[in-house]
Amino acid sequence: MRWLTNREACKLVTVAQHEPQAPYLADLIMVALHTGLRRGELLGLEWSRVDLRSRVIHLAPEHQKGKKHSTVPLNAPTREALLRRAGYRATICPDSAWVFTRKGSRIGSIKKSFATACQKAGIEDFHIHDLQHTCGTWMVQADVPLRTVADILRHSSISTTMKYAH
Repeated sequence: MRWLTNREACKLVTVAQHEPQAPYLADLIMVALHTGLRRGELLGLEWSRVDLRSRVIHLAPEHQKGKKHSTVPLNAPTREALLRRAGYRATICPDSAWVFTRKGSRIGSIKKSFATACQKAGIEDFHIHDLQHTCGTWMVQADVPLRTVADILRHSSISTTMKYAH
């Protein structure tokens, strides 16, 4: 299972901040690293489900793999990334429903821009879904109880979460 160290994550985010074809990429990576949201959950995230005041993201069954209602907490780095996206929206595309957008349109894929950022950061054998692995691993390393990690990552089985205990 591949996951990033803090140093690798910082380097990836720094490189992503300078990715001209994907100005949203650094914020998307930050949100993924700190929430454990999956690629589809990130790309389909609508502002109507983000509550910055209460510091949560609401996921309905149709928005996630587990097909149930969930609430994902937002820490300070995640909230800051979302506030940057809100600023972008206010300036460029105030009517867009999407958090991660390209001039108001929903982003269909980040595969190429993410791979380019990883390459420039010198990070090998790493894919977008590995950001969730990183989130889970960091929580386990911080002594967050496995049941809490499972709840935040929306795992249906604790055995899935056990993979992050390395």
